[in-house]
Amino acid sequence: MINGTTKIKAKDTTSAMEKVVNQLGDDCVILSTRKINGQIEITASNSPKFKSSVKKRYDKKKFANIYKLKSGKLDIDDSKIKSVEKPSFDKIEKKKENFSSLREVFKDELSGLLSKIDKRLENIYLTDEKNISKNVFFSHGLKLKELGFSNHVIEKFLKTADLEENNYEKARVSFFRNLSENLAAPYPERIFKSKLILVTGTSGTGKTTMAAKIASAIVDTKGRNNIVLAELCRNSKSASEDLKAFARLLNVPITNQLKNGDLSDTMILNDNAKLVVDLAGDFNSGNKIIEELENRHGDKNICTVLCIQSGSSVEMVNNIWSKIKARRPLVAITKSDECDISASVLSELSKLKGNLGIVSGTRSVVDSLLFTDSDVLTKFMKENF
Repeated sequence: MINGTTKIKAKDTTSAMEKVVNQLGDDCVILSTRKINGQIEITASNSPKFKSSVKKRYDKKKFANIYKLKSGKLDIDDSKIKSVEKPSFDKIEKKKENFSSLREVFKDELSGLLSKIDKRLENIYLTDEKNISKNVFFSHGLKLKELGFSNHVIEKFLKTADLEENNYEKARVSFFRNLSENLAAPYPERIFKSKLILVTGTSGTGKTTMAAKIASAIVDTKGRNNIVLAELCRNSKSASEDLKAFARLLNVPITNQLKNGDLSDTMILNDNAKLVVDLAGDFNSGNKIIEELENRHGDKNICTVLCIQSGSSVEMVNNIWSKIKARRPLVAITKSDECDISASVLSELSKLKGNLGIVSGTRSVVDSLLFTDSDVLTKFMKENF
């Protein structure tokens, strides 16, 4: 047996307490209990110093009257019995206020707990194999749910006629097409007709590469006359080396000396000029430029491309979407050759009414943009889900 203070670790509290009693004895005291790396750590001691400093939890003498009460021999000292005081009106009102306050606290706590329970139960179905095989409606929806699509898009885009079909493959393709028609739009024309293409997104989403790829697509379609690569929001005095390299590859001019007023003048004075602008640096600074330009000119000749990296979580997509200031942002999924585009993110974009216009990888600048329409997106879903 150990004499003194020690720390005991175990996988759970019961095992830890057994070790404490075995090593320190029944009369030891617990000084602290905490959870570290999934294990319970208890600090305990049988040292007289700590034992004397810990208040006794009970006094055996206080239980002596229990037996006297049972035998009818309880000694009652009338002088120690307090008289019943009639509560005043103020005290009653105060109690009512306290009760009302506690009720509100309880209501809020219960509401929060129920929300957490709903979240946990969101993806749970109670069924058995027999029901799945017989109930076609339930089976199709469940299989799509297993792929990662949300309840919202399944209920909205899995049509009744498809549910009645005892053919999951047909129902799956029909669902993909309905979802694709909601997500995709003929956005290539919008990019090619806009005078100003603003490429934005959070750090690391591939904005600079996306700006170069859009410039390359415009060069291939319209030629390299009157197209300029530009960069705003970066703290340094010169454009990034990556953007310079892309400009040399495409043989187009590049600048980082433009300001918001210059962008406005270019749109007004030159009908043929096209500026592809990499809003490098801080996302919020880019948002201010987008908001100011759209408030001044509208978004007819301005196309904002919002870069979202493949592999992003639903929470990240929600966070980015809540901050973007563009009126009609064109969503570009970047780095698709590094991470998969998840069904949950496509579901969330549909729920947020986001339009997916571009899918891109990272390995090539020339001929590496996939402009999505409903047919392209349907094909992509069929091949990947």
